Amino acid sequence: MKNRIRLGIGLSVSFLFLYLAMRGIDWPQLWELFRSGNYIYLIPVFLLIAIISGIRAIRWHLLMERDPNLTLTEVFHLINIGYLFNNILPAKAGEGARGYLAGRKVSGGLGQAVSTLLIERLLDVLSVVVLLAMLLPLIELPTWAVRGGMFLGGAAIAGMAALLAVARVGPRAVDWLWRWVGRLPLVGHPKVKEGLTHLAEGCAVLTHARRLIPVLFTTAAIWLGYATINRLMMHVFGMQGLPLTAAVLVLCFTGLSMVVPSSPGAIGPFEWAGVQALALFAVEQSAAFGYTLGLHLFTNLTLIALGIVGLISQGLSYGRLTQVVTETNGPSPITPHDVPITSDPLERAP
Repeated sequence: MKNRIRLGIGLSVSFLFLYLAMRGIDWPQLWELFRSGNYIYLIPVFLLIAIISGIRAIRWHLLMERDPNLTLTEVFHLINIGYLFNNILPAKAGEGARGYLAGRKVSGGLGQAVSTLLIERLLDVLSVVVLLAMLLPLIELPTWAVRGGMFLGGAAIAGMAALLAVARVGPRAVDWLWRWVGRLPLVGHPKVKEGLTHLAEGCAVLTHARRLIPVLFTTAAIWLGYATINRLMMHVFGMQGLPLTAAVLVLCFTGLSMVVPSSPGAIGPFEWAGVQALALFAVEQSAAFGYTLGLHLFTNLTLIALGIVGLISQGLSYGRLTQVVTETNGPSPITPHDVPITSDPLERAP
């Protein structure tokens, strides 16, 4: 019931934003935009999407301190499986899916996997805010974008500070807390304490400059790659006359739109945000909507395809993994060694 309510709310939000993005569209003009597209540029876009997933895999592997139980290739596939589930299930289910899958194997279990996912998300939010701040001297941004960026930036900085504090005192704090919590039924279970300890230890990368610097470099490369994708898609739809700042602004606005609860794949808020960004460059609504829709659809379809490849390569069952993610609303607080990997219920039957 809870999942149905969540899905219903998400669909309602998506329909609202789609209406706002599509009202006033000239449908013959939209059709002509797609009919005359220069789709040869989709080849480098496809390759760049795959490359960015690879860079994300490198960053996640670094955050997990290159855990020997997970190869870089496996991490790459888990990244894409996460995108697959994000695009077809509500409530960012992909984050729970890849956290669960990584937690089965890494030495720190689910706690370590979850802590690295939190760091990833905060780094991505900060990246959007930094890009938006760089655009402020160049473009007069609407009030909602400035305020939204300031709010998310403040929240991300606070979150990063909290994780840094956890990294410095976390394990000791867990020991101190467990003097009282350990006496409680269920919550005081040793497995819960072990999971929280691993969560704190997973944030340790934030306290080591030598480990953090390559993480920051890969983050910059990821967002430079996204901006390049947006720019290449402008060539697809004959908008190459727009400045590079237009591609970056679309990236920022659509990035901010991802925090809006909506249907799987963020359909609706993404398109509305792209239209709002291009309107600042005097792009007519039909063309702006067509560009943003094309960008969104091609990106999501590519990530879904890569996610399917990931499922097949890892020998995982989509149906069983979906059941785990939706029924538990995320992974359970167990360590990966509670059940041998060879008896994993998610593996495909031979």
